[in-house]
Amino acid sequence: MGHKDQNKGRWYIRNGNRIQGPFPNQLISSYLVLGRIELDTEISQDQEHWAPVRNYKALVPEVVLNAHTSEGAKELMLARVREDERCSQAGDFEDTELDRRENEDQVVKLHRQLRDDVLKSYRTKPELNIRNLVIVITIFIILLLLIIVLRPVNEEAQADCSSTPERGVNWSHCNKQGQNLSGLDLSASRFESSRLNNADFSRARLDNSNFSYADLSQALMQQASMPGVKMVGAILRQTNLQGANLSNADLSYAELEGANLDEAVLDGVRFDNAIWINGETCLSGSTGTCLLPSK
Repeated sequence: MGHKDQNKGRWYIRNGNRIQGPFPNQLISSYLVLGRIELDTEISQDQEHWAPVRNYKALVPEVVLNAHTSEGAKELMLARVREDERCSQAGDFEDTELDRRENEDQVVKLHRQLRDDVLKSYRTKPELNIRNLVIVITIFIILLLLIIVLRPVNEEAQADCSSTPERGVNWSHCNKQGQNLSGLDLSASRFESSRLNNADFSRARLDNSNFSYADLSQALMQQASMPGVKMVGAILRQTNLQGANLSNADLSYAELEGANLDEAVLDGVRFDNAIWINGETCLSGSTGTCLLPSK
């Protein structure tokens, strides 16, 4: 495959039987720096001819090639922090409206993957040595910068984690896990990136509230009124949404594995790239239901 094709490319990534993409050149390089893929990971532009990333020298940053040395490892760590600045630059790849949307989608996917890396580190390595701690802190910094880029905060509306739970409350980035909010009117409220796992929102009014990137795993939300709610990238694993009204909600990139959606109202709900209750990823354009890839 020639140099011209590499500059033009949209690449698919294959891990075992799982194929993801297409991704632009810059994101392949970013994944290498961030450790999401290895030099032996297979990529392709046509999903027929596959080869390891190392075969495409133009895609492999020099800092990755030198990572086997102690000095190179330090340089790679610094590069991981700098790489976020590259990901956040709108229009880095191409200037069309379609490509800007594609780039934004890839950053959201990267946000999900980085967050999972942090969670996995805490679950599997409770006793971190200095090197691993540096990696976790670096990932956290990148994740924080991505949050700022993707969801700019209105400085006039500051979160107050001690405020009374009421309509329009701003509990963004707050820890309210296990909170009993059953039956309350919390319409037009903000819960972005909050920890709400095991919280009880059953029969609550949450119309037009924002739960983007919040952790709602194992929360109780049955019979809740949630039309127009925003849950982009929210964690809804094993969340009880039975009978909830989610009409016209945005659950793009949300994680719904094991969630209970029995009798829930899903009219107009966006499930673009969400992880469905069976663990599969919904296709872009999924509205009202999850469209899964044909087997």
